[in-house]
Amino acid sequence: MLERPITFFFRGGQQQVENVVPTMTVLQFLREYTQTGKTRQTGTKEGCAEGDCGACTVVIGELVNDNLQLRSVNACIQFLPTLDGKALFTVEDLHSLLPVPDGTLHPVQQAMVDMHGSQCGFCTPGFIMSLWSMYENEQHSPSKDKISDYLSGNLCRCTGYRPILDAAQKAYDYPRVVLERQKIIDVLKEIRTLPALHLNDQKQQFFAPKTLQDFATLRLQLPQARIVAGSTDVGLWVTQQGRDLGDMLYIGQVEELKKIVVADHALTIGANVSLSDALIKISDFYPDFQELQRRFASMPIKNAGTLGGNIANGSPIGDSMPALITLGTRLILRVGEQTREITLEDFYLDYQKTALQLGEFVEAIVIPLREGQTRFKFAI
Repeated sequence: MLERPITFFFRGGQQQVENVVPTMTVLQFLREYTQTGKTRQTGTKEGCAEGDCGACTVVIGELVNDNLQLRSVNACIQFLPTLDGKALFTVEDLHSLLPVPDGTLHPVQQAMVDMHGSQCGFCTPGFIMSLWSMYENEQHSPSKDKISDYLSGNLCRCTGYRPILDAAQKAYDYPRVVLERQKIIDVLKEIRTLPALHLNDQKQQFFAPKTLQDFATLRLQLPQARIVAGSTDVGLWVTQQGRDLGDMLYIGQVEELKKIVVADHALTIGANVSLSDALIKISDFYPDFQELQRRFASMPIKNAGTLGGNIANGSPIGDSMPALITLGTRLILRVGEQTREITLEDFYLDYQKTALQLGEFVEAIVIPLREGQTRFKFAI
């Protein structure tokens, strides 16, 4: 694979970044990187550096069926190379959406002012970006429960949240201002024609293959490489523990692993499907999952993290596993061209130890569909 710059949509056009370590976070890029010739953007704040507080919230745009999908994520744990082929929006971008960007505030910003939703202000940019994501995705003012879901990844120690919730509804009272998406879609389609991303900074390499076959081949060639998806877990290994991840295989560009298929009385979820999409789809067939969907992680974490990563890492905070084991979930494991199936229960051998063999990875999660039946599973 040939080396090329990380390429994404940023500040109105195509942005290229090179000569950076693969574990540089989006937050570090915004606040510290100066080689682009553009002013550093410090509106995005660092609070916890572990994806908990939401001060660093940004919005990522990605092509899904040739439409632009906008979702909030935590910039503090998102690795910059994972932005390749996507669009990045920060709090500084909102003024450019206005017909006359002369200092007039965007509706979500004006609503925060009018409803007194900001006190010390440190958390405010993150709240604004979560609200902007909601504003772009919801045509009409959502219910307070849905607003709470959008703001589930943002913490505030000053306001008590009530004025922020009021601001979320108030934003829809102003003349509507929405993102012009076609230009961004055109840029992302152009970036999509570039070869697969490969970075090499001498100490570690970052690969982002675009096909399942290429990913499986690289996995065989580099069986010790760290598989990375949303970096909601391994991101903390870097920001909190200072660990060296070594070579990395990014799974996020593999289209075959983003599919959800319902067939043969089973729900098959690709390993790279986000937790947000996976939990919603599971809830369609198992309504009790809606409670887990709301309680399990914040929206930015679920937007970035994947069900496959949550399972494969074997993390003690991987809260999806007990419920999935109860449903009789199976995993499709792949090494090269060979696949095998294993029950999720048998996948775990010990604490953070799985049945994955050298060069093997989780390709998909298969959940049986038992309409009209109730399933109970007890384990001691």
